[in-house]
Amino acid sequence: MKTVLLCLVLSFSTLVLVSESATTRLTYSRWINLLRYAHSSLQRDPTAVEDRQYNRTDHVQLIADSILKHFFNDIFTPSFTEDGELVHNYDRVPVDFLIMLDSSASIGSENFLKALQVLSTWIDILDEEDFSSDQLRVSMVSFSEPDQVIHEFAFSPALNKSSVISYINSTEYHAGSSTSTAQALWLADTIFSKHARPDAAKVMLMATDGWSHDVLELPFGVLWPAVRLRKLHGVQVFTLGIGDKINHNELEAICSKPTANHLFEVDDYDMMLEVLEKVKENQIFPF
Repeated sequence: MKTVLLCLVLSFSTLVLVSESATTRLTYSRWINLLRYAHSSLQRDPTAVEDRQYNRTDHVQLIADSILKHFFNDIFTPSFTEDGELVHNYDRVPVDFLIMLDSSASIGSENFLKALQVLSTWIDILDEEDFSSDQLRVSMVSFSEPDQVIHEFAFSPALNKSSVISYINSTEYHAGSSTSTAQALWLADTIFSKHARPDAAKVMLMATDGWSHDVLELPFGVLWPAVRLRKLHGVQVFTLGIGDKINHNELEAICSKPTANHLFEVDDYDMMLEVLEKVKENQIFPF
């Protein structure tokens, strides 16, 4: 079936080349994007979970080290007195952090609860004082079908750490039959452009277990909104792929570069909880 799709795309793209109109060139670009997706779907992903050859414990530690360094340490940097005493530097740039959570049917209700636990644990690692001082604001979007791309709660100085965790844990599982990743990214674009603080560092984490289904419905699929987030709004984008059905190429296209610092892949939600426990164990200071 994938081979047939690739042949059809090639045939259509060849026909489109005949015309030189502006509209046709836009159509051609859109179909080139589809061609890339069709081609990538034919390739066996060497990083797929079933192909990995590693020790689970070692992999948990590897991912934990990467998240600790590139998310927690690099974004939430503490400061010290001359005597080496830890202090909080509230003169540093504030942070607006947006969480994007896949709530499609493929996850299942049990794993969705684990996903909420993962996000709650992620937030719990952060310092309460960053919330109370308005150094950190958090917002969240859940996404599945096109009419179930939902802005769960907005950036607000009134939300402390416990209230953010409470909002996360009360997120409803929508169990949509599709995954509108591109539409979710466009909502993130709106949130950062209209609701983030102009002087804040902008950070986003997208967690998903599968492939987007709206790549053909929206021009350029996930690529264009992802580029806008990173280049136009200056968002540092992290992607978290969970399970054996993730689209590595798509997650790589969405995240910031270098990919190794911004894309994390784990076998399941239990493994991700293990990763965050390692992050907490390896902290040398509270954030």
